[in-house]
Amino acid sequence: MTKLRIAIDASTISTQGGPRTYVLGLLDALFRIDSVNDYVIFYNDPVHLGRFPQAREIVLPGRNPLARLWREHVLLPLACRREKVNLLHCPKSAIPYFSPCPVVVTLHDLIPIKHPETEKFAAQVYWRLQIPIAAKRSNFIITDSEYARQEIIDDFKIEPERIKATMLGFNPAMLEQRNAEEGRTILNSYGLPDGYILYVGTIQPRKNIDSLIEAYALLRKDNKETPKLVIVGRKGWLYDRLFNRIMELGLAEEVLFTGFVPDEELPFIYDSALVFAYLSLFEGFGLPPLEAMACGVPVVVSNTTSLPEVVGDAGFSVMPTDVVAITTALKKVLYNSQLADAMREKGLERARSFSWEKCAQETLEVYSAAIGNSSF
Repeated sequence: MTKLRIAIDASTISTQGGPRTYVLGLLDALFRIDSVNDYVIFYNDPVHLGRFPQAREIVLPGRNPLARLWREHVLLPLACRREKVNLLHCPKSAIPYFSPCPVVVTLHDLIPIKHPETEKFAAQVYWRLQIPIAAKRSNFIITDSEYARQEIIDDFKIEPERIKATMLGFNPAMLEQRNAEEGRTILNSYGLPDGYILYVGTIQPRKNIDSLIEAYALLRKDNKETPKLVIVGRKGWLYDRLFNRIMELGLAEEVLFTGFVPDEELPFIYDSALVFAYLSLFEGFGLPPLEAMACGVPVVVSNTTSLPEVVGDAGFSVMPTDVVAITTALKKVLYNSQLADAMREKGLERARSFSWEKCAQETLEVYSAAIGNSSF
């Protein structure tokens, strides 16, 4: 294997959510399995320096939309030339218009341009500019699922051999036995009880938490002893309507919000869930259901986009806007312990087929293909 100097734009480490988890999981795994190539990591904030001492780490500033465009289209290619890299990997749907080396891009999905109503206006403009450039000018495209792969092929007329789906992994510590006392301390710090219905993800319209709230209201109407609903994640946008609806339904004491939970505490939050609900309208992958299965939690997910690929037959898949179907699925898990136990076992088995090492190995294969197919 020829030794390469590979640059990776790790600016999404400065964000929260799936893109951050992806780049951290991928980089950690690459450094575990790849002892041949050299790496250059580009951050957008000096606070991250030292995160990957195995690599050369460089800060290229730029966090607001205009600064990001300057960083991605000017600073990034100049730094690649200066560092004499053989390949640039941009893990978040945006690449330089001109690059001195072959470029691999990870297009997680096309949600920002196919469903612009799910993004703020500035983000709509940014992604409508960036995603077509990334799709058409990159040497090779990585995406998170076969659903997203086919959508990108169809929308941008991409040659199928130029795009590969590499399924994501999860923190392997989620499969391990955890300390019950530590877990109780963490739950107490967030004011959480033992046993609840759980959602993990950003609070924004695309995640369709509205339908989960309506289903939860039906559960409470049928049985006042229904466990509480716990919503973990930062506020995204257009969440006021959700909070208002919770008040209208008289659920303010029953729906608990934790805000953002650090990675090291999240497994303990999953551990105490009776069922995990993820009813997103559009997903390129859907990492939280995989994490829930890895922690032994039964899952109820949307039957749309990529989520059936992630869950397989290990969980319940329902129409995300069908409140009655959501309610029925949650009831089955909550009130049938034998079924819940079977779902836990199937979920654990399903989760074990995913890993960051597998994702990293397939990504290395893409790097080799991009070098071989370079048109720059």
